Amino acid sequence: MRSNRRSTPAAGFTLFELLVVLAIFGILGLVSYPSVQNAFTIRSFDATARDITSTLQMAKWQAVNTKLNHRVRFISSSGRWSYLIEAENPSGTWTAKRNLPTKIIDTLYVVTVSLPVNSSVIFEPTGFINGFDSTKNQITLSSAKLANLGQLNRRLVRFYASGSVQFLKDSGS
Repeated sequence: MRSNRRSTPAAGFTLFELLVVLAIFGILGLVSYPSVQNAFTIRSFDATARDITSTLQMAKWQAVNTKLNHRVRFISSSGRWSYLIEAENPSGTWTAKRNLPTKIIDTLYVVTVSLPVNSSVIFEPTGFINGFDSTKNQITLSSAKLANLGQLNRRLVRFYASGSVQFLKDSGS
């Protein structure tokens, strides 16, 4: 005897449909990966240059606020660059600011330091740069990876006699 019941298909997706959707997402992920990786590289590069900029601005603020000379000193050791803020107290004696850590620049970037005094930028209590030299007023970061990708591959941090700081991007050509 036959049943008059109709069988209704089960709701949901077939295995084949799920595999097709996963394959599409996989292909989209592979295609977009280089541009996502490029965006992260650019963001990290910019963040490093902006951190140097903000450190210079903080040293200026500290000098004006405490009425003591402050400097940002750049140190190269074993091919690795780092920088920190130091205060001069008493005259001629520089000590690192306790609550501000030494910052390290990633070795992925080539660093060129052109500073007026012993790889340092010294801010006076007036906010001006001590010993300013217009030919020695910038820190340059270069990225070979971004150059190979045809991107702007240099970040310049320039400072002026007044203590103002500027962040620039260019191609280095």
